[in-house]
Amino acid sequence: MPSPALSGFFFCFAAMVLLIFVSVSTPVWRNIYFLKATVTEEIRYGIWGYCVQGGECSSAMLGYAPSIEQVGGNYTEGSSVLQNFTKVMILHPIAGALALFAVLWGLAGVALASRTCTILMSLTAFLALLASLVAFAIDLALWIIIRNRIRDRGFEAELGNANWLTVGAVAALILGTCTAACGSCGRFATGRMGGEKY
Repeated sequence: MPSPALSGFFFCFAAMVLLIFVSVSTPVWRNIYFLKATVTEEIRYGIWGYCVQGGECSSAMLGYAPSIEQVGGNYTEGSSVLQNFTKVMILHPIAGALALFAVLWGLAGVALASRTCTILMSLTAFLALLASLVAFAIDLALWIIIRNRIRDRGFEAELGNANWLTVGAVAALILGTCTAACGSCGRFATGRMGGEKY
């Protein structure tokens, strides 16, 4: 009989992978981005910076001023409020790290058939869920505001795939938290040798 922690482990692992993908977004991994704007060239924005279509990228740093002047737009979203919003995007890697801890607790819960480890997986997954929800809310606020301001200037802009990866991670963490919490109420063997059940 599979461990009651198995389904929670699976969902937490899926969320961790998605959050890792988001955490290494542009300019580290150019195919994962939060916003794509097109003026004379395409520019993609990620957690750590931005990349222009020609291959030129900003240096990877936390808290940058989203700007399209690099591609001839003569328009900068460099207000301190928006720059501070990009600093708060560190919540994505933090949520990924919390999901990693949930995965490790889940692995221990599966391997050791431990109720305590399954409960700890549920609690850690809940913390990762909270961090992911806050990160997603900030993503929507930041990138929709910037997208609309860019569109108001007559340029093209659209939300990127990193937003949807975050939605997937939030959904997986909701399922992981719930299944781990329900699994912690399941039946566990007292040992791997098949002792008494309680």
